[in-house]
Amino acid sequence: MGTQEAISRIIRLVGGPENINKVWHCMTRLRFDLVDDNKIAQDEIKQLPGVLGAQLQSDQFQIIIGPKVNSWFELLENTLGSGSQTASSTPGKERKSLVSLFMDTVSGVFGPIVPAIAGAGMIKGLLAGLIALKLVSTKSDTVMIIDLIASGVFYFLPFFLAGVGCEDLQNQ
Repeated sequence: MGTQEAISRIIRLVGGPENINKVWHCMTRLRFDLVDDNKIAQDEIKQLPGVLGAQLQSDQFQIIIGPKVNSWFELLENTLGSGSQTASSTPGKERKSLVSLFMDTVSGVFGPIVPAIAGAGMIKGLLAGLIALKLVSTKSDTVMIIDLIASGVFYFLPFFLAGVGCEDLQNQ
C-alpha cells in the first residue's frame, strides 16, 4: 500500500472529509480537528503502513507519522483540496478551553525550535560529561568554543521565538 492509498484510508477512517474541520501537522504528527470524534476507527488507522501510532488528545486526533509527516501532509492537503473546512466553519463544535488554547499557542511557538534546543542541550551534556571524566580541560580553547556554540542557541532564543511568532502572523 502506497502513501496516497494510506492517506485516502485515513480520510475515510476519521469519518470522511465532512467530519474534518481542520488539518495541520507538527514535527511528527498529523493533527485533526474533527466534528465527531466517535467516527474515528483508531485501531484500523494504527494498522496502516507508515503510521506509528494514533491518539485522541486535547480535542485533537493525532496520527504519529514520524519525520515523513511533511510529505504525508502535502498529500493529505491535495486529497482534501481547497474545499476542506476550517475550524470556524462548522457550527456546534464546542470551543476549546482557555488552558487548551494556551497550550496550543505555546506548542506552536516552541515546536519549530525544539531541534535547535535539543541539539544544544546534547552538546552541553556531552561536554559536561567529558569535563566530569577529566578527558578535557575546562580551560581549553576547544571546550570554550564548543560551549559558546551550544550556548548561542539559548542566548538567541528570544530572536528565534520572535521569528516563529512573525511567521505565524504571516500565515494567518
